[in-house]
Amino acid sequence: MLVEHPDEAAGLAIASGLRFAGYAVAVCSGPQEPGQCPLCGIDGCATAHDADLVVSCLGFEREVGREVMEALRTRCPDVPLLIVAAPVTDPDLRQLLDGREMLPDGCYTLRAPATPEEIVAAVQQLLGDQTEELSSRA
Repeated sequence: MLVEHPDEAAGLAIASGLRFAGYAVAVCSGPQEPGQCPLCGIDGCATAHDADLVVSCLGFEREVGREVMEALRTRCPDVPLLIVAAPVTDPDLRQLLDGREMLPDGCYTLRAPATPEEIVAAVQQLLGDQTEELSSRA
């Protein structure tokens, strides 16, 4: 699992809760400027590609956050993405999310501010739902 959070202490707190719940977690503070994220580069980001789920708290009102989300949806379309953010009101952000009021497949939101415990519960629910979907298809 990958946790993206610009505040190192907050990212580590979320990761700690997820580790306590039994998940292997990597933490990334995200890029400071557009174009600095390895995910957006030629080689991509192995950590994001290998993740079972990405928890993103990068703030999509910022250009760098939008750039990372767009790259995640393009390069890692099968990796579920939990976006921890304020309710989406920006029309450009809605368009980025799929041009509709709803999120593209594999994207979920949790209203910010969210505690580490709320994020762990959301992750457990998402991965549990995904497991149920996979087992019902078998």
